Amino acid sequence: MPQKILICHYPGQQDIFTITREAAEAALAKAPKSLPPVEFLYRSYTDPDLSSTISECDAMVAWQVPCDAIRNSRGHLRLVQLSGAGVDHLAPFDWLPPNTVLANASGIHGAKLQEWSAMCLLMLHSHMPHFVTAQRAQQWSKRHSSAIAGKTALIYGTGGLGQAVARAAASLGVRSIGIRRSPAPVENFEHVVGPNEAAPHLATADFVVLTLPLTPQTKGLANAAFFAAMQSSAGFINFGRGGLVVEADLIAALNAEEISGAIIDVTAPEPPPPGSPLWETPRLIITPHISCDDPATYVPEVLALLFDNLDRLLNGREPRNLVNLELAY
Repeated sequence: MPQKILICHYPGQQDIFTITREAAEAALAKAPKSLPPVEFLYRSYTDPDLSSTISECDAMVAWQVPCDAIRNSRGHLRLVQLSGAGVDHLAPFDWLPPNTVLANASGIHGAKLQEWSAMCLLMLHSHMPHFVTAQRAQQWSKRHSSAIAGKTALIYGTGGLGQAVARAAASLGVRSIGIRRSPAPVENFEHVVGPNEAAPHLATADFVVLTLPLTPQTKGLANAAFFAAMQSSAGFINFGRGGLVVEADLIAALNAEEISGAIIDVTAPEPPPPGSPLWETPRLIITPHISCDDPATYVPEVLALLFDNLDRLLNGREPRNLVNLELAY
């Protein structure tokens, strides 16, 4: 019997996340040879019979997961493969059947984010947020910078995103210190410490970067006390989730020049509403949640991960990128 894989399309989703028939077939041709025959089913997120379709499927891949439809299915599904890394919007996970595993797409963003991170580190080091603000005000305001090598980046989160930032830092001669719930050596990090040991590093880092998921423990991590603890010459970057930052406190810190500049790729909500003070905050650059997304590789990488994980399940091996449901919310 072929393995039935549901490709669930979310109406209005961006083309970069849309899995076409052509893309699925092309990726299948590169799938592990041990994978049995596969049959693709294509359905919309809004299909009224989606629960019945899910009941027939062995695996599914989706950008936005139809939680209620999965909850109401017969529990035959073995794998839900997300085409994104974040899972906070899916909690609590009471919709997930007992015999179904959930995997995210952590890691597929690495190459793109590494390039983007190098750009952001260089922009902060070269005072680019200051120059953008000065240009808006029609001011000719000079600030000089030396070479970036020898600076220090404090990176909250040492998963796929954090490692990409650390690789970018290393390529520029910047040393990286990681913050992780359970400290352990991680490649490209000079050393990794726990959250309780972060304070002295926060006070001396030249760059502070967030790559964490959003959980009750990380929500509002970057608050007034956090920014006050940073050097006034330090730059701030958020690649994680908008909710990691108390945005009013970031705005206040930039207005008071408690930090030199910030680049954020995520906000809460997205986009910021018209009239939000974020739009006019000095020395702040906002990008629209695009730092990790490569249109040439995103879908092929997601599908490669899907086929590999299904093959692992069928052969009694643990899938990659399993979401720890207890730590995810």
